[in-house]
Amino acid sequence: IGKADPILDLWLSGVGLILAAVGYFGPWIPHPTAALTVTGLELAEFAKFFPQVQGGVVTIRRELFYLPLVAIFILLGILVCRSSRRVIRLIGPLGAGLTLVAALLPFSAMEAARHALTTPDSFSVAPDSIRQLVLVLGGALLTLLTPLMSRLSRRVWGSVVASLTLVGLLPALWQFARVRPLFGALYGRPLGLGWGVVVCGVGFGLLLLVGLFGSVFRAHRFL
Repeated sequence: IGKADPILDLWLSGVGLILAAVGYFGPWIPHPTAALTVTGLELAEFAKFFPQVQGGVVTIRRELFYLPLVAIFILLGILVCRSSRRVIRLIGPLGAGLTLVAALLPFSAMEAARHALTTPDSFSVAPDSIRQLVLVLGGALLTLLTPLMSRLSRRVWGSVVASLTLVGLLPALWQFARVRPLFGALYGRPLGLGWGVVVCGVGFGLLLLVGLFGSVFRAHRFL
């Protein structure tokens, strides 16, 4: 049983990551018209255009909508570091970190870097993109450091997985609850829950169970 447990963890973690990623890119705000359907990724951009958000009536931290994807890449790095092949343990986190930067790096940061390289002006990022830039670079750095997770005990490993799961999902759900009524008022119709947010929640829930089982239940079993 002891040898089978890590394999079960890997399978469940893999399924959880797939569900979380599919759900994140699926519809969170549903609508019969495809153009008005909003995915988890698109919420960060759509939210900033509401007059209530621009006027400060409703406070939205748009970068928090990116947390699920950042957590998914970090958890992916943690997962591949459980591989028995050294090449996968080294290349996996590197690929995940670079993909995260490519997916979420603010366009204004890329323009600022290009401008700084081609002109005497210094590197300067738009104020509304600074938090997103810090989040993306911080997430990429943590992804590159995931090989160190292989040295941790099962209990600590499970605690890290459970913590990343909560940090990745809960802030995004909090912001989703704040912005969802704005979409309802804009569309002029009751809004249900998109299948994307449900599937994403199920995926993170599965990852949370894996982490809790490794950090709490399994630890108690050996006491």
